[in-house]
Amino acid sequence: MFTDYFFPELGGIQDSIATISRALALRGYQVDIYAPAYGASDYRRIGAPMRERDLGDRVRVRRRPSLPFPSSTRQSRAALPSPIGPAILAKKARPDVIHVHSFFGIGLEALLNGRFLKIPVIGTNHTTVAGFRGHMPVSVARAAAYVTWFYNHCAYITAPSRSVFEELGLAKLRRPHGVVSNPIDTGLFKPLPAGERDALRARFGLTGPTITYAGRLGPEKNIEVLLQAVAALRHRGVVTELAIAGHGSHEPLLRTLAADLGIDGVVRFMGTLPQRNLAQLLQISDTFAMMSTSETQSMVLLQAMASGVPVVAAASRALPEFVGPGNGILVDPDDPAALARVLDDLLAAPEQRLRLGSGGRTSAEKFAVETVTDEWETLYRSVLQGSVAA
Repeated sequence: MFTDYFFPELGGIQDSIATISRALALRGYQVDIYAPAYGASDYRRIGAPMRERDLGDRVRVRRRPSLPFPSSTRQSRAALPSPIGPAILAKKARPDVIHVHSFFGIGLEALLNGRFLKIPVIGTNHTTVAGFRGHMPVSVARAAAYVTWFYNHCAYITAPSRSVFEELGLAKLRRPHGVVSNPIDTGLFKPLPAGERDALRARFGLTGPTITYAGRLGPEKNIEVLLQAVAALRHRGVVTELAIAGHGSHEPLLRTLAADLGIDGVVRFMGTLPQRNLAQLLQISDTFAMMSTSETQSMVLLQAMASGVPVVAAASRALPEFVGPGNGILVDPDDPAALARVLDDLLAAPEQRLRLGSGGRTSAEKFAVETVTDEWETLYRSVLQGSVAA
């Protein structure tokens, strides 16, 4: 596994790589993860000790020297590809398959390794280029052309949703490709047993109906719309709390906006939560809301669905592929008034919340860790045998 994003930086890509690596290791595979080295401040930011996560005896993490790189997580690192990477890989642990999850420095090293050592490279694109236009020093067209060039040098291309391929342009992809979901831990993220909700809510300090958002606090996540909708609800006399879990560069602006809207008393910034605590927060939420316009799938959205929580999501990019009438509600991400109306109706309809939550659980079970690991195992073998097809 080669990735420019990994722990202690938090996000869906990092969770997906760690989860799949652990699952493959439990099936007897040796998995080596090549990732940037992070500084002590990156571990302090999430309240974690400066050591590798325990992903099992068969998972090794190999770090590359790196420098801080500006991003909304304030944790991203830029690592330069090693010119002697192929020699190091051949000597240390020559793999059967290389799986690259990003297209920057370490991603380029993956392509070099594959080319010089004659090892098949599977490339997964987790990112929408246009969704991060504000972070890019070049035009969207130039960035997309580079991303397409990168993945056309892989033996097989995957993405967690169809929208990723459609945005790049299916006609421009010269390699076989297909959708493979990120894995969801449906054993951790599951509905809360009856009778435990009140006690758990008290532990989180939540007293009223709760809307939850979890994820990176960056401009591409469009969290301002959610704050504006909550303010509209309060003006209607609807009693609700908004729990926001995560960290990022946009947090000071969001805190200021909450105060300006007069809702800082009902908006709870929970900080970055460990997975177990995030699962608990989702379990006690009345609904999960996400107005992000940059999602290629959204693991936390699926985690909320796996927890039996009704979801309200932006009708943008990949989210409509996963949210429909049976498990949630789609809303225009630029219309806080419409979002407020949907949330108002949903909070007042416990039977609808129960129906959508149950539908969400059923939907999320299709992306369980074992199911997705089966898909990866089959794909790795097919690539090795040269039998993959678009």
